This record gives sequence, structure tokens and C-alpha cells, in this order.
Amino acid sequence: MANPEHVRQLLDGGVEGWNKYRRTNPDLIPDLRDADLSGYDFTGLDLSKADLSGADLSDCYLFRANLTEANLSEANLTEADILEANLIKTRLSNATLVRADLTGTGLIGSNLEGANLEGTNLTRASLPWGKLSGANFSKTKLHFTDLREAQLIGANLQEASLQDASLTGANFQEANLQGVTHVSLDLLAKAKTLYLAKLDPDLFNQLQQSHPNLFHKLTA
Repeated sequence: MANPEHVRQLLDGGVEGWNKYRRTNPDLIPDLRDADLSGYDFTGLDLSKADLSGADLSDCYLFRANLTEANLSEANLTEADILEANLIKTRLSNATLVRADLTGTGLIGSNLEGANLEGTNLTRASLPWGKLSGANFSKTKLHFTDLREAQLIGANLQEASLQDASLTGANFQEANLQGVTHVSLDLLAKAKTLYLAKLDPDLFNQLQQSHPNLFHKLTA
């Protein structure tokens, strides 16, 4: 459970009071586990390195918030506005981000394994080297999204839109890419592998003919 003092400082002090509290206590690791923080406006809030595992942040406004290296494992961020936020090296494994807006958000090196991002907007978000295996990206907007070298093993990208996404070196082994839109042969050809990936028949046949190496099992 969360530290009651930390929750009180956050909710009573607001963003300005909380950020001052963090500056005057630089070694503090906020304990906000399982806290109910839904619906608050946390624009510009400093939650770096905070433990928010299991917390409810649904419908929150986290515009340009700092969540660097925070623990958001199993947190609920349904329909949260997380635009242009800093989530570098943030743990979001098994988190719920359904219909959240992460436009322009930095997620470099983040762990989203098993997370549910159905219907999420990740336009211009940065996820290079991200750990995204088993994540649900169905119906997600991935326009101009940076997925270079991302691990998407077993991820679900059904009906996702991949317009101008960066896929160089992405690992789509066993991923579900059925019904993806705004995707081209040249775009997918930049991936590291599509071994055992599920693709629409026409797309699969075209890639099998033009880039058969994509369907080979990776060697160590």
C-alpha cells in the first residue's frame, strides 16, 4: 500500500507543492502503490522513480509529466492524457493504457511487456529498444512512432495503423499483424524478423517472395 504521507503531500500540495517537496527531498522515493489518483490534473508533475505499481491514474492529465524510471507495473492509465511526457526507462509491464493519448511521449528503453494499449494514440512517440513483448497494440495509432530495435515478440498489433513508423530492427517474432493499415512492403522489410508472425495473406505472400529471409528463425 502507498505511504499515506506521500499521498497527502501529492493531493494536498498540488503539482507546485509536490514538485517543491521533491526538490527539498532529493533522495525520496515516492511510495504511491495502489493509490487512487484517477482524474487529477498532474501537468508537469515530477514522479521520477516513484513506485506507482497498481495505482489508478485513469483519466489523469499528465501533460509533460516526468515519469522517468518510475514503476507503473499493473497501473491503470485508461484514457489518461500523457502527451509529451517523459517515460524513459519506465516500467509499465502489465499496465492498462486503453485509449490513452501518448502523443509525442518519450518511452526510450521502457518495459511494456504484457501491457494493454488497445486504441492508444502513440503518434510520434519514441519506443526504440522497448521491451514490448506480449503487449496489446490492437487498433493503436502508431503514426511516425519510433519502434527501432523494439522487442515485439508475441505482441498483438491487429488493426494497428503503422503510417510512417520506424521499424528498423524491430523483432516481430510470433506477433499478430493481421489487419494492420498504412503499412508497406518497404516498411516491414526493415524489421529484424517476422518469423511465425501472423499477416494478411496478400501481405504475407508479397513479403515471402520479396524478402524471404524475414521469415527465417533468428540464430543466436
